[in-house]
Amino acid sequence: MEFEISENIKRLELHDSLIDLLEINSDSIVLTFDWAKLENYKEGNLDGLILGKCKLVLSGITKTAFEIITGGGTKIIEFPKDFQSRLEIIGENESKDDNHLRIGSLMNYDGKLAWTNWNLNFNKFSLYWNNHVTFEEWTNGTIAE
Repeated sequence: MEFEISENIKRLELHDSLIDLLEINSDSIVLTFDWAKLENYKEGNLDGLILGKCKLVLSGITKTAFEIITGGGTKIIEFPKDFQSRLEIIGENESKDDNHLRIGSLMNYDGKLAWTNWNLNFNKFSLYWNNHVTFEEWTNGTIAE
């Protein structure tokens, strides 16, 4: 892919994104999203971008935890093998630092929608993409393919 960032993951916003492809390996997790928002693209001297399809590579996974939040409370469960088919949409994401990402989403759990938090700790990340538009272009109706 043509463009890349590997610092300040807090700039990445995944609200309303979908995970098109998920690869979980022994020491890395690769997530391909249908789109994302990137604040302050300083590497390209641009304020912010709407990205088309993009790939996030988390390397050196140190810890993961998957939480389900229902009316009955919060519990940590094993990561669902059928996560992608049960995922509705990403609601939010946040990062404490460049070694942590939490993806919050709605998921079908026991026949009902439940909120989930997938907490990922890693040694480094890289975000790759080919196409983007500026916030201004996006506001005017241009779409990043």
